[in-house]
Amino acid sequence: MNSIHRIGMAIAGMATVATVAGAFIVEGYTSAQHTAAQATAQASATDTADPTPDPTVSLEPQTIYINPMPTPAIIHVVQPAPKVRKPPVVHIVVTAPPGGDDGGNDN
Repeated sequence: MNSIHRIGMAIAGMATVATVAGAFIVEGYTSAQHTAAQATAQASATDTADPTPDPTVSLEPQTIYINPMPTPAIIHVVQPAPKVRKPPVVHIVVTAPPGGDDGGNDN
């Protein structure tokens, strides 16, 4: 590979990395702007609707007991599978037609 090709591949690789990174940066920026706009709208809607917060109801913690998994059954192989025999070999002998004619043209 020539050095000019190596330089071209390196530049193409860097351009690809820069393009993908730029796409991620732009997508993150637009997502952050959208989220900030929603948070601002929600905060302004919450402030005008009810200035006093409702008391939070606290619940008692619940204890949940989970049974452990049962141990899997152990399988003992008593009788192994029968041995596989090799299939019989079939030899097919095709003789050449008499006179040496193999069907081809001599043109």
